[in-house]
Amino acid sequence: MSGRWRTLALVLVTLGVLAWALTQFRPAGPQNPLTNPASVERELLADAPGGALSRTIKRSFPEDFDALKAAVVARARDGGGPAEVQETAGAFLSAATRRHSAGLIQAPAPALRAYLTAEIALVEQLAATSPERCAAYFNDRPDEASWYAPDLRALYLRQNIALWEAAAAARDHPAGRTLAVVEPNPNPLSCRDGLAALQSTAAMPDAAFEQTYPLMLSIVR
Repeated sequence: MSGRWRTLALVLVTLGVLAWALTQFRPAGPQNPLTNPASVERELLADAPGGALSRTIKRSFPEDFDALKAAVVARARDGGGPAEVQETAGAFLSAATRRHSAGLIQAPAPALRAYLTAEIALVEQLAATSPERCAAYFNDRPDEASWYAPDLRALYLRQNIALWEAAAAARDHPAGRTLAVVEPNPNPLSCRDGLAALQSTAAMPDAAFEQTYPLMLSIVR
C-alpha cells in the first residue's frame, strides 16, 4: 500500500474517532456511552468535522458503519481505554478504506472526477505548504502526525468522503473497465510532476479521462 493510503486511513481515525473517543470516554461500566451502540452512533454522527465522513459511511456502506459501532462497543465493554478504543476503530477503518479504495477503478466517471478534484485540492495545499510532504504523498515514505494541520484535515476529510462515495458508485454502477497491468515507476515522483499529472488528467475529455485516471489509481495501490 502506498503512503497515500496509510495517510488516508490514519486521518480517518484522527477526524472520525479520536476527537469524540477521548472526550466522551468514561471508565467501563453501564454509564460508559461507548458500550451503547446508540450512543456510539450519536457521537460518530455529531462529531465535527468528522461527522460528515461518518454520515457518508452510514449512507453508502451501512454494513461497515454498523460493524464499526460493534467493534467500538465490544472493545469498550472489554474495558479498553481511549488508546485501545482508538486503535480498534482505527484498524477497522484502515482496513475498510483499503478495501474500498481498491474498487475505485470501476467507479463511474463523475464519481472519479469528484474524487480527483478533492485529491488535487489536497495536493495543491501540500505543495503550497511543504513540497517535501507533497512529494511524500506520491511516494512510499513514512507519514508524520505533524502533517495534519487544520487546513489539511479539512482537505483530507473531503477526499475521504469522495473516496467512500466513489466506492459506493463503483459498487452500484460498475464501469466494467479492463485495465492493462502496469508496473509502478521505481523512481521517486516530485511534487511538481505529481501535481501536474493530476491536473492534466483532470483536463482530459471524458473518454481519455476514463482510460487514464483509473490506470493511475491502479498503479499506486
